[in-house]
Amino acid sequence: MTLPTRLKELAENRYSQQEFLRTLFELALEEQWFDLQHMIQHDMAKAIIADYSYEEGKGYLNQDIYYSCWEDVIEIGWARFCEHTGLSRDTVNMHLRQLREAI
Repeated sequence: MTLPTRLKELAENRYSQQEFLRTLFELALEEQWFDLQHMIQHDMAKAIIADYSYEEGKGYLNQDIYYSCWEDVIEIGWARFCEHTGLSRDTVNMHLRQLREAI
């Protein structure tokens, strides 16, 4: 499924909020990759999709929308994080891989 335009706009706007990006940057500096990942991939992604679902009249956090769009929404989050911090996506993926291996 292609990401709906409105959902993409919501994701771009939310993930670009300066206070949110500052918090993510601080977590990265402190090597708190579990918390950083959770904020991007769980907290913010769910909030964005929930708002979109509600706007579309499909209730709060429609499961069909969630499962068809969550990966694309999360990608927007990581892209904004990389742009803000200057970290490459490869560096981010390495940290996430290390996090998974440690668990």
